[in-house]
Amino acid sequence: MDAQKATEVEIKELTSAEVKYYRDEKDKVEETKDVVRKLKLHKRISVFFLVLTLLLLAVVLVLAIKLNESKSIQKCPDPPAEEKKPSHPVSQGNQCSGCGKDWYKTNTSCYLFVRERLNWTQSREECQKQGADLVVINNEKLQNFLWKYTGLMYWIGLHYSENKWMWVNNTALTKSNSYWARGQPNPVAQGSCALLKGKWPNNHNWHVNPCDKTSHYICQKRFEVDE
Repeated sequence: MDAQKATEVEIKELTSAEVKYYRDEKDKVEETKDVVRKLKLHKRISVFFLVLTLLLLAVVLVLAIKLNESKSIQKCPDPPAEEKKPSHPVSQGNQCSGCGKDWYKTNTSCYLFVRERLNWTQSREECQKQGADLVVINNEKLQNFLWKYTGLMYWIGLHYSENKWMWVNNTALTKSNSYWARGQPNPVAQGSCALLKGKWPNNHNWHVNPCDKTSHYICQKRFEVDE
């Protein structure tokens, strides 16, 4: 009887020991799994930051290349839409090599769209102060260029003198290079000058106006390459 009780006690103790052993093993397994999960999470975070760092380096490299290109080769900006064009004079603007601030280039000439209102003679004088003159439109390509980027009325370098239309460079207007609006330029009187109206039909947007009236104006000068 005593032997049987002793055996039962031993079995209980053994069972308790086994239970404790298995519990310890289970805790170790859980701890191992937790460590593995943390390692995986750490790896993912590390990979994320590595990729982000590489992307930032790539962006910095591209920006550095672009900045270097812009410094080495200055390009003239495209003319903005008229509604976004700032009033003249402006304190800030793009510096165009060979043209100057706020000037825009096409082919071999630079152009300034001036929003200040002056009469035709005053406008020409202001252009001449900057080594330029009122614009001379002698081909359709230039006509389309000016028409596209002007939404107001601008003086051009065309005036009526000695019963004929003359440009400021002393050349006469030819029929093939005229872009009068329908019904213009009639009647014409001495002291008449020409205005270009932007955003109007591109081949019919010149208007006659007395030269002593005020309007915006377009200056033109030759493009000079900096050496």
